[in-house]
Amino acid sequence: MLRGGEVIGLLERLAVAGAIIAGVPDALAVIIAIKGVGRFTELDNGPVRERFIVGTFGSWIWAAAAAGLVLLIR
Repeated sequence: MLRGGEVIGLLERLAVAGAIIAGVPDALAVIIAIKGVGRFTELDNGPVRERFIVGTFGSWIWAAAAAGLVLLIR
C-alpha cells in the first residue's frame, strides 16, 4: 500500500494544473520524475506499480481537465 497518496495526489494535481495554466509544459516532466523517484522503492510490487500508474494517469486527466476549464473561462 502506498503511503501519503491523498496528500501527494492533491499536490500533484495542483502542480499539473498550475503548469498547464502557466504554459510551462517542461514542468510536467519534472513533476512525474519527482513522483517516480519518490516511489521507486515501492514500485517493485506488481499490484502496487499498477495502482501507481492508474492513479497517476487518473490524477493527471483530472488536473488537465480542470486546467482546461480554467483556460476556457479566461
